[in-house]
Parts: sequence; structure tokens; C-alpha cells
Amino acid sequence: MRIESHPDRMIMPADLPRWLGIMAYLAIFSYPLVQADQLYRDDIWRAFHGEMGWVSNGRPLSSLLVLLVNGGPRLADLSPLPLWLGLAAIAFSLLPWRRRLRPFDPGYAWLAMLILVVQPFFLQNLSYHFDALPMSLALACAVTGIACALDPRENHRWQTGFRWLAGGGAMLASLFFYQPAANVYFVLLAFHVALSIAHRGRPNWPLHLGALAIGSLALVISKIVSSGLIDGAYSMQHSSLAPLDQLPGHLIEQTRQFWHYAAATLDKPTWWLVIGLAVVTPVGLTVAACRQRNPAGLALMIVILLCLPMSGLGFLSALANPIWQPRVMMGFGALYAGLLFCALAGLGRLPLSPIGRRCFSWPLIAVALGTPLSLAYAYGNAQRQQALLTDNVSMTLIDDLATQPIAAPLMIDGALPYSRTTRNAIAIHPFIAELISPYLDNGYWWGYQDLYRQGLSSAFELNDDPKLRQRFKARCRQLQPLARHAWYTLYAFEGNYVASFNAECHRGLTASELPIDD
Repeated sequence: MRIESHPDRMIMPADLPRWLGIMAYLAIFSYPLVQADQLYRDDIWRAFHGEMGWVSNGRPLSSLLVLLVNGGPRLADLSPLPLWLGLAAIAFSLLPWRRRLRPFDPGYAWLAMLILVVQPFFLQNLSYHFDALPMSLALACAVTGIACALDPRENHRWQTGFRWLAGGGAMLASLFFYQPAANVYFVLLAFHVALSIAHRGRPNWPLHLGALAIGSLALVISKIVSSGLIDGAYSMQHSSLAPLDQLPGHLIEQTRQFWHYAAATLDKPTWWLVIGLAVVTPVGLTVAACRQRNPAGLALMIVILLCLPMSGLGFLSALANPIWQPRVMMGFGALYAGLLFCALAGLGRLPLSPIGRRCFSWPLIAVALGTPLSLAYAYGNAQRQQALLTDNVSMTLIDDLATQPIAAPLMIDGALPYSRTTRNAIAIHPFIAELISPYLDNGYWWGYQDLYRQGLSSAFELNDDPKLRQRFKARCRQLQPLARHAWYTLYAFEGNYVASFNAECHRGLTASELPIDD
């Protein structure tokens, strides 16, 4: 069986209905994020200062793109336009990738690739006002890159040049938009190789080795260029590679930590679906490879399957101190999508009637693509309610400080609790707690930046001295409050202002002031 698709144009007019269908689904999925309309973490700094700051993170294309979209170097909040443009680009990239998958399943199994967008970890990427477009374009470029690198054009002298230029260029663009998205390229390549072995007994060596070389070369070029761009303690800390002599053990430990993290945070339906696919799909691929009676192909299949668990962090697990945030875990979406595609393609080959196969396949698709909708809407609404509470308390605190006779450093003691709506959402979807952090939370830097954005004078600078915090807690009951509200009490202490949310220091808590515990 040939695995090459017809060497026609990558995007055809007949693809327009599919693109519209993908966009309709993604619009429904992203609506609660648009409706929440909250500045998210880095958005606070960019909205306040109007500056980009991506070049120092090794992401020059992000700055160039946003500069072009804004029409100048000063940032304006254009949301939700960046989000919609990013989703449109991803939908566009799925069409050429669908053509690479058609030889393995000409039906509807390719719908599994929507998981690349609606997987839980990618919700954080879509939550940003300013970063949603660069991060989405990074994913779109990674998918387009692997589709181009695996373009099976024959009898064209320029086919090799096309693969290297288009595939490598898209992969390099992905890295310069947002580095973690490039993991998607390698995970999808691994699944394409595995499916080729399952169907033919061996990979298409020139095609697959070329695609691997293209991606690896893009990584090297990106690392060389980024080393001259990365600046700042935070970026330097999270871009250094682990020592070579510690790398094998480091990779294993990072992989173990990722799957422990995923098991603890993902919703149970999603987690058990992924685990079920992770059991069924490798078995099916291995059985199919055994039937091809090609020992070399079978050995390569086993190597690929053993490496797939590393997909959660991908090459980021080689970093000495990778960022442990959902936004970097885009490789998990590629793993989840690949497992689901293989399962659906396998169901399509069962000796059943078409109706019988649909009875198995469509419920699986409905669960995989329907569950993320519930999470997205619960998250968007909880985010909105938490933002309303945070803004109200922040403005009250700013008013209290503005009436003080002198300015002094400010320390936040404790954390603003979640709103009742947020707590209910977290009880059903624990992963939401990974996405929503109360900004007014001890020394959380973004919390202070949000206060400044809303009008707090910079004279009230951040003070997060742990020793000062300990002395305050030991003496807070003997201090006279400057102001007391339902959520916090404001004190003056050792030349600082302290806004305390802690029960030990926040005076006279009653059930009417804080949510009643379950």
C-alpha cells in the first residue's frame, strides 16, 4: 500500500468547507475566553507599558508580527482579533496535514488533530490577549512545517528543495514565534513514521530522515540565533541545557514529573481517555508492524513507542530548569491527537459494516472533542468572576493607600480567596486551578503589577521580605488597623504598609465576609 498522497496543491477550493467547519468549532470553543475579557499575567505588563519584550526571550518573530498587526512598536490591546487570527492560522495548517494522513485513513479520523488546539494545556496559550497570536502561529507553523517536510511529490526536481525550504522555514518560524510549539513537529513526525511501518513494514527512509534532519537543523539554527538574543535572569535561567553527563537521568526524571503532574491536574475523563489510548494504540501499532514481517521496521516501531512518553515536554526536558507551566506542554496535544488518530484509523479497518464502525468511532470523537468544551466554558466563566472580585478588592486597596499621609513600600500577606464560582469550577475541573491564580497573593509579582496598572502609585513599591512577613505575623494582633474591609485589613508596620488576607491578622472574619466552606 502506498502512503503517498496525490501530489496536488496543499490547499484546494474543496477544503474551504472543512476550514469553515474547523473555525466554527474553534469559535465555539474559544468564546468563553473572549467573553472573560481578562488581562492574563504577561498581558498586565504589556497593557501597562505598551512594550513587547519578546526578543529577549528568543522570539523575534513574535515582536515583528505584533509590530505589523499593531502598525507600530507601541502595543494596543486588539483582543479578540489576535486570538481569532491565530485560530484561523491553525485551522489552515490542519488542511495540508490532513493530506499527509489520508493514506492511513481517508475518512474522518483526521478530526483528532483538533486536539492540538482544544487539549487542556493549550487553554493557557489562548488566554493571553497579546501572546495568543504568536503562540497560535507557532503551533500553525509547526504543523505546516511537518506537512511540507513530508510532502511526497514525485518526478519533480525541486521536491527536495521545497521540503527543505518550506518545511525548514516553517519549523524555524515556529521556534522564533514560541519555542515549545516545535515539539509538535517531532511528535507528529514520530506518528507518521509509526503509521508507515504499520502499513508498509518500513518507513519512507528518504522522506522521514529528511524531515528529521530539517527539524533538527532548525533547532540548531534557532539555538545559535537565540543565544545572541536571550537576555535577563528569567530567560537565561530557563534556557540553559542540563549537563551532558546528567542528561539521561534528567530526561527520565523530567518525564516522570510531567506525567505525575498530568495525572494530578487533568480532568478524569480526559486522563482516562489518554491512558486508554496509550494502552490500545501502541498495541495496535505493534501488532500491525509484526504482520508486516520486517524486523528492522518492528525495532524502529518499538523505539518510537518507548520515546513517545517524553512528548509532554519534548526537547524542553533537556533544559536544566524548564518552565513548568501548561503553556509549554504543547507536545502533549500532539501525543493525544496522534493516539486518537491511530485509534480511529484502526476502528476504520475493523471488519464491520460502515454503520457498525461509526457506532464505535463517532462516540469516541464526541467524547474527545466534547469534553474540552465543558472545561473551556467552566474556565472562562470562573476566570471572569475571579477577575471581577480581584478588580473590586484591588481598587478598594488602592483607595485605602491613596488616602494615607505618606507613601511607603507595600507587602501583601496571604492571598485573596477564589470566588465562589471559581471554587465550584475547580471542584469539577481541578485543572482550572492551574490556570487561575489570585493576583493578590503574597509576593506574586503580577499582583503588584496589576495594582500599578489600575492606578497605584509606584511610590508604593513591592516589599516581599520574608523576615518582615514573619515579624508582622507575630505582632499583627497588637497593631491598630488603618482600614478594614470584608477581604483584608490594612496595617502600618515598620515603615511599610501591609494588606493582610490571612485569618490570623485579618480582623473579625465572619461567614458573611468570606465564602462559607463546603
